[in-house]
Amino acid sequence: MVAWDESATSIACARLRDGVRQLEHALVALRGAPDLWVSPAPGVNRALLRRCAAEIDRRTLEVQRLCTELDDLHDLTLLAGRAYEAASEGVQRLIEHLAGTLAFGAGLALRTAIAAAAATAPAWAPGLLLAAGIGAGAALAIGLVAVPIAARLALADPQRAEELVDLAGDGFRDMLAQAAAVWEHLGEAMLADPAFRAALAIALESIDEALMGFAGVPQVVAEGLGEPAEDAVVFGYLAAAAAGAVSAPLAFAGRARATAVRRIPSPAAPVGDAATAMAVMTEADAPVTIYAFRLPDGRMHYQVFVRGTESWAPSPETGIDGLANLENAASSPARLQGSDAAVAEAMRAAGIDDGDSVDLFGYSQGGAAVANVAASGAFDVRAMLLIGAPVGGTVVPEGIDVLSVAHTGDLTAAADGMADGSIRTVYLENRGSEGSGPMADHSSADYRTTLETARGDMMLDAFSERLALGTAGAVPVQGAAVEVQRVP
Repeated sequence: MVAWDESATSIACARLRDGVRQLEHALVALRGAPDLWVSPAPGVNRALLRRCAAEIDRRTLEVQRLCTELDDLHDLTLLAGRAYEAASEGVQRLIEHLAGTLAFGAGLALRTAIAAAAATAPAWAPGLLLAAGIGAGAALAIGLVAVPIAARLALADPQRAEELVDLAGDGFRDMLAQAAAVWEHLGEAMLADPAFRAALAIALESIDEALMGFAGVPQVVAEGLGEPAEDAVVFGYLAAAAAGAVSAPLAFAGRARATAVRRIPSPAAPVGDAATAMAVMTEADAPVTIYAFRLPDGRMHYQVFVRGTESWAPSPETGIDGLANLENAASSPARLQGSDAAVAEAMRAAGIDDGDSVDLFGYSQGGAAVANVAASGAFDVRAMLLIGAPVGGTVVPEGIDVLSVAHTGDLTAAADGMADGSIRTVYLENRGSEGSGPMADHSSADYRTTLETARGDMMLDAFSERLALGTAGAVPVQGAAVEVQRVP
């Protein structure tokens, strides 16, 4: 089941509004034509002049009629789109409820089957069953977690991955190659399919119901607990558990914190489009870049740019690492735990105070981090651009102008499936060619190419226009480059 994409309604309405604006410009031109109904000068063909005047009047009325019809069509399109969205949400809720009921039943059935088997089995059987369960769990962990993580590590940090593979031997090397091939030929295609992402999200949402059925929780209680515990909550708990499991043996890693702050000049004008924002993030020599501007009314306005993961393994050199991805997923608006907390610290260190307005820009992990900062409500965020970021489960306050874009097939952006957050991602065709392997569509270089060649796209242009409106007349003050590192 594929949910109705509300961006389709927005795009259609935006194009209709653009058509109305063009017709209004034509109407102004027609009304600005000289009055041809006046008495003609000697030698001017009066009948021809009158025909021209009548034709101008006729076309003026026709343009007025078209404007009215397009306005009406816009309203009807918006109404139809909202109706489709409401129907889609209703169907999705029904499917989620049915999936939860089936998952609860499956968990209960498994519990009953195990209990029956244990009651009739020899004394040594429970131990064997426990050993089999541990073995199956380990196999799943290796096949579904360890191997894909190792494959991604090989792409993110080839030198370190090569050292680990040499230590593990040829058997692990072969397994790693096979896993990479699976991700490249199967995983990317599946995660690029909206239907698969929807099914994956529903499956994840059903985890809690299955566990409660297995635990013997009454179904009425399970439904009451499962209703508010949507997929974003499940993702958060899973991420928190994963972050704890990873960080326990790596306690030396410490927490991601904003450390050194260097003053840098702000550009002559605020960043006003996605391509320029991506260029800032790829060219910056620090993970967090902050530009300060003074608005015509004297208030301060800041633009914050946060780039993506710099190291898969925890490292004292950076707090924008693989562990921070898990910590960010486990964050809540009341408590930021990973690189999102470091970004908030960096913003305060750069001088952003209560009452200062902010635009946030983030790529990959940086996008997830700034989305969490916006969700915390700690800053007056006006606009936010997210590129290739896993933000489907994030709920941001109303009133923030959000644009989230990702390449079709980007595994990182698809990591949240079709979650129940307030952010909807617009998918773009990858127009670059520098990425390779299973994470090709997450390449920062390819995103830069895509956004540079997509100038003229209605969604991107409309966002740029709103950015420009919010920063009109701003003059540069100063900027800051902020390092993010793990501090014990």
